[in-house]
Amino acid sequence: MRIAIIEENTLAAIGLAGIIRQMMPAIDVCLFTEMAELAQAEEEEPFHHFFVSTRALTAGASFFIARGRHTIVLTHGAEVSSVPCDFPTLNVCQSEGQLTRAILRLAEKSHAHAAGHPHASPDHAGQRPAPPHPLPAGSQTPLTPRETQVLRGVVLGQLNKEIADSLGVSTATIISHRKNITEKLHQKSVSGLTIYAVMHGIVRAEEI
Repeated sequence: MRIAIIEENTLAAIGLAGIIRQMMPAIDVCLFTEMAELAQAEEEEPFHHFFVSTRALTAGASFFIARGRHTIVLTHGAEVSSVPCDFPTLNVCQSEGQLTRAILRLAEKSHAHAAGHPHASPDHAGQRPAPPHPLPAGSQTPLTPRETQVLRGVVLGQLNKEIADSLGVSTATIISHRKNITEKLHQKSVSGLTIYAVMHGIVRAEEI
């Protein structure tokens, strides 16, 4: 699968590409600064999704309108008001953790739309978010059930003491579990742990 990022701000594009590659290592992420470059690359091999700046959206309006369901517009804060409502947006002026969560929410909305629920929303009609999916049968996870509980607490932003109190164990035990989790998953950042937790059904994107 190929993903294209069309953004004039090189640092923003590189940062976004890094997050996407961390989430999906097998994805081929290509960076562009001009529409002409993207059009040429698209002719050689089509892209599955497009992350585009508002300037690129304007320059290639007909191109992206035809690919509306696969186009995410990159905004910078309040700039979202200038984006046509048909396109989902992603505010790049966020921390790495916030950006990761936003991408995961976009992915969940896309999956809901593909499943025939285009208006699915965790807050629809005032309903509370549904509980997290259980791990799929046979899921390849190296974590024990208790480590999975600890990981869930970490991703939800709980302190070690809060996790310990909820599980009825000592804070030292939680610290030990967290060490084991990071070693098993080869991931120390909260963003990386969040991605793992969402991808394995330990938490839902709307919970974080």
